[in-house]
Parts: sequence; structure tokens; C-alpha cells
Amino acid sequence: MPTKRLEQRDLEACAALFAQVFSAEPWSEPWGVDGALARLEHFHASPGFVGMLSTSDKGDVTGFVLGNLEPYLDCQLFYLREMCVASHRQGQGIGSRLYQALERELVERDVRAVYLATGRDIPAAGFYQGLGFRCSESMAFYAKGLKG
Repeated sequence: MPTKRLEQRDLEACAALFAQVFSAEPWSEPWGVDGALARLEHFHASPGFVGMLSTSDKGDVTGFVLGNLEPYLDCQLFYLREMCVASHRQGQGIGSRLYQALERELVERDVRAVYLATGRDIPAAGFYQGLGFRCSESMAFYAKGLKG
């Protein structure tokens, strides 16, 4: 399955896939296509956007990965914001190939590190560990809900 750079015209198909995947287990988040599209468009319009797309032989989106470059001291970091592979295609190497394509792109741009946030107890954590990511011992992810 070919991988290529994710472009603006790919966002609607990615949003449909995103809504489908993240509405199902283990995330069970109530995503609709419009909300997913707004999120993906936000990242695409942000400075330093980089994304990769995987398609089937028929041209259907099978997965994507995206995020943003960030300046840090004298180098750049990459914040991986979303990665999504069609549920029925998971476990077939698509996610690994997408990440490898992304990493090649980032190395060409002299990016020094990639970081991300994900749940500790979901399959994605093991997937990322298999790619060489480690849970940081020196950093913590904090969140605070707000009443609206």
C-alpha cells in the first residue's frame, strides 16, 4: 500500500475514517465526521504541519498520521497528534509503514525527537512501544477539566 504526504484534499476522507475508528472500542468517543474534519483541518492549518497517508490499491484511505513541527532550543521536535488505521486493516503493518514514512520525512527535516500522548491501557500504547517509543520517566502529562 502506497504512502504519500497528506494534503488538504485528503482531509475529508481522513475525517470519515477518524470518526469511524475513534467512535469504536477501545476509545468509544462520540466523533462525527464534521467534528473530526474540524480537528484535522485545525492541525493541517497549523504551522509546521506534516502528515502521511496510506491508501489501498483502489485509492481508499486505509490510514494516516499527522502532527506539527515545533521549534525547541536549537532544533525541532515533532508532536504526533493523530494516527489512525482502519479498524479492519489494523495488524497488517499499515501503521508501522505510515510511521516509518513519517520518520523518514522528519529525519530529512532534521527533527531530533517525536513525542505523543496516548492512553496507557489501550493497544496503541503497545504499538508505539514496538516502534521504539518509551514512556518518559522525567515528563508527565497533566489534564484538568473545566466547567462550561
